[in-house]
Amino acid sequence: MARPPSTKRIAPAPPAAGSSGRRKAFPERWLIDEPADAQAAKLLAQKLELSAPFARVLVRRGYADADAANIFLNAKLDGLHDPMLLPDMGPAVARIAKAVKEKQRIVLFGDYDVDGVSATALLAGFFRLIGAPVEALVPERDKGGYGLSAEALERIRARRPELVITLDNGISAHEPVEALKAAGADCVIVDHHHVGEAGPPRALAVINPKRKDSAYPFDELCGAGLSFKLAWAMAVDFSKSKKVSPEFRAFLLDALSLAALGTLADVVPLNGENRVLACQGMKVLQRTDSPGLKALMAVSQLGGETLNARDVTFMLAPRINAAGRCGQAADALELLATPDPARARELAEKLDTLNRERQSIEQAIHEQARAQARAALEGQKPPRALLMHSPDWHPGVIGIVASRIVEEFNRPAVLLADDPKLGLARGSGRSIRGFHLAEAFAAGGGHLVSYGGHAAAAGLTAKLEALEAFRQAFEAEAQKRLTSEDLKPSIRIEETLALAEISGAFCRELERLEPCGVGNPKPTFRAEGVKIAGQVRPMGASEQHVSFMARQGEAVLRAVGFGFGTHFNVLCEAAARGDLELAFRPGLNTFRGDATVELRLEAFRPV
Repeated sequence: MARPPSTKRIAPAPPAAGSSGRRKAFPERWLIDEPADAQAAKLLAQKLELSAPFARVLVRRGYADADAANIFLNAKLDGLHDPMLLPDMGPAVARIAKAVKEKQRIVLFGDYDVDGVSATALLAGFFRLIGAPVEALVPERDKGGYGLSAEALERIRARRPELVITLDNGISAHEPVEALKAAGADCVIVDHHHVGEAGPPRALAVINPKRKDSAYPFDELCGAGLSFKLAWAMAVDFSKSKKVSPEFRAFLLDALSLAALGTLADVVPLNGENRVLACQGMKVLQRTDSPGLKALMAVSQLGGETLNARDVTFMLAPRINAAGRCGQAADALELLATPDPARARELAEKLDTLNRERQSIEQAIHEQARAQARAALEGQKPPRALLMHSPDWHPGVIGIVASRIVEEFNRPAVLLADDPKLGLARGSGRSIRGFHLAEAFAAGGGHLVSYGGHAAAAGLTAKLEALEAFRQAFEAEAQKRLTSEDLKPSIRIEETLALAEISGAFCRELERLEPCGVGNPKPTFRAEGVKIAGQVRPMGASEQHVSFMARQGEAVLRAVGFGFGTHFNVLCEAAARGDLELAFRPGLNTFRGDATVELRLEAFRPV
């Protein structure tokens, strides 16, 4: 039975920034985007037969031109650029073709995350198709860590390769590349990470659209996206025609599933080519014949026909990552590559078990990291960037915890696992808007053994004795790049809408923006002068959610606040004092075949 607004349940005060993990219903800053060009939005709505608010969304995101908007919304394969436009693609293809023709020994060396494993499995699949044997390797976190470490070099050289292709790593591996060249191996680097001030290594080819001399039209492809481009360029070369053979075409279309997997998991901007790879790859993933992907979806209790981008990000990707975090990344690589359904099922179940183990370890580390963060922020001079470390932390899990710390405390965070025996600390960092993590690491690079990454996420290794010096350099960069306003909890608002503008057709149009993420965020809107009609009702077995009817003039829509149960009294009391301002995402709730519009609450405050 629903409680009336006056009934007391729990009476939390609005939470302070970072005070707990509860839903942030009270962000201090409501950042409202600039209004869309009204005339441009009107013309776009007419040309493409769109609702007025959806046309404004597209214009605000840079798609005022009808052709550009169509390209964005439809995300067709012809939106992909010619792979030969990538720097060094020509020399790379020529060297690989020579290695295949002369039956030279080829080693693929990837990374242990989803992007690296997907990139490696994709390219290994191409070599299988053409009948060219290669050895595909991925590093292990507890044996050398990321990239071309000393341990990785030893493993690679033991294979006596004549060609080494790095995937999703290698852009800062100057000395390792020289060591491989001295051992008689040419190197092709395929990497999307930030290129440091020293420039790329002196490899035979460095395929990276972030190179300063790159003229490639899109510089945000991930490792799997670049691996797909390399496979495409080789398919053209082996076909002796711009139009690849039917066999190669079938392979490339199927490989889109792995390109999408890496793209969605690696938190790269979901616009441009990444949007095409994600959209088209999701369609392939839904009907895939890959034993590994089918087994992974089965243990994740996902159905192919209803698969969406969130399923990939939060269900499939964590299980693949669990192999590299708590087991051996080679198991994930084998899962994506095996043609044997029985072996695929065995490996998928193993990864599922490792993922549950990862969740348990993550929870323990999170509590300890939160305690360190709170202690730092309660000091005399609270830092603008957080650096935490412990010898008790599992190196494979701290990147996930760093993300949670950033979300809670709204500032860049680096977590490191100390290894006193080696005198090193290895870890990962995550960042906030406006703070480029890889550049910040570069500024303090003199105190690091190695580092690499991009704006939102990066990894590093430091000597324990240099940690304090790096902490100071890292904080100095945060002081220089971030203001106190940047650190306040905030919510970004697309625009202010009248509830009367929100229709079922508009909600279906918003679905066309998917997949949403960095570079293409799911839009959040604001409504002013909203009254609660009737009662606020608790929902869920533990009453952790709330619902109410939102009224604005003659328009009345149901609002649902998932995770807002702890704010039940605050919401009721705010409503009793007057009108509310709501931040929400509109969507369709389908029940027994009937679809109704509802508002998914993101935040609220009294007017």
